[in-house]
Amino acid sequence: MAATDNNRDANQRGASGQKLSFSNRWRAYKSHHRITLRTSFNKMLHEPLQTILTVMVIAIALTLPAALYLTVDNVQQLGSNFESSAQITVFVQKGAKTKAIQDLESQLTTMPAVASVDYISAKQALLEFKALSGFGSALRYLEDNPLPAIFLVQPRVEGEIDLAETKKFVEAIGALPVVDDVQVDMVWLQRLHSLIEMGHKLVLALGITLGIGVLLVIGNTIRLAIESRRDEIIVVKLVGGTNAYVRRPFLYTGLLLGLLGALIASIMLFSGLLWMSSSIENLASLYQSQYRIEGLGVAGFFTLMLLGAVFGLGGAWIAVGKHLRDIEPR
Repeated sequence: MAATDNNRDANQRGASGQKLSFSNRWRAYKSHHRITLRTSFNKMLHEPLQTILTVMVIAIALTLPAALYLTVDNVQQLGSNFESSAQITVFVQKGAKTKAIQDLESQLTTMPAVASVDYISAKQALLEFKALSGFGSALRYLEDNPLPAIFLVQPRVEGEIDLAETKKFVEAIGALPVVDDVQVDMVWLQRLHSLIEMGHKLVLALGITLGIGVLLVIGNTIRLAIESRRDEIIVVKLVGGTNAYVRRPFLYTGLLLGLLGALIASIMLFSGLLWMSSSIENLASLYQSQYRIEGLGVAGFFTLMLLGAVFGLGGAWIAVGKHLRDIEPR
């Protein structure tokens, strides 16, 4: 009877008789992930050449589309800064009566496609020309003012400019009474919108292509790591290790490679923008512009880091899922 009680006490003290609480299991789970992450990072440090090469390939693959995206984004912002120059100049016929000019202004203002209308009289135009042209002394000898009154019409610009619609709009203005000529400055802006649209498509195509390249690079790195630890994986599976347990360190390796590659890519982009910013600011000052080049920003940095993590984790998951099935104890 005493022997039976002792056996019962021993079984209750054994591993099968112990039930871990949820908090203990959660602490053990976090501890294992922390140890696995540290171990994966240490293994990368023990292979510095392979790690550096892999990280640099990932960084270059992320830098190229990101740099192209920043270029397109800055060009788009530059175009939006010059949106005000997409205006129509309406020249009034010489000798037009004040009432006819007022009627023309009213007609231009009520057009649905017009955002604003500014009137510059012939006298005001002459004063501005004297002040800005440098020929003020020569203009004193003119008997009459050669400059006509003009209207500066600012059209509503929403998205890409339709050249056909713009042409119809200009013809409608030209058909109004006392309009002598119409000049439009929006064709260049339409070309700029087309170039920006083409740039966005190029960024998408380049990003997809290089993203696939990053997946292949990380997948090949993880494949080599799996092959070098084949015997260790077999032993772990023999003692009851699950595929999730075996997969975990390789996933952390891919995640770390992706994050390090994205971090290096961010540093390269920041350095490149810092190197070019002074030249761009000098060029902008020559055109009397306050334009400043825009970088990644906080949101762009975290987006790039997220992309690096996704590519790293995805490449590792694909490689582990493919090659881990081929390693089974016999």
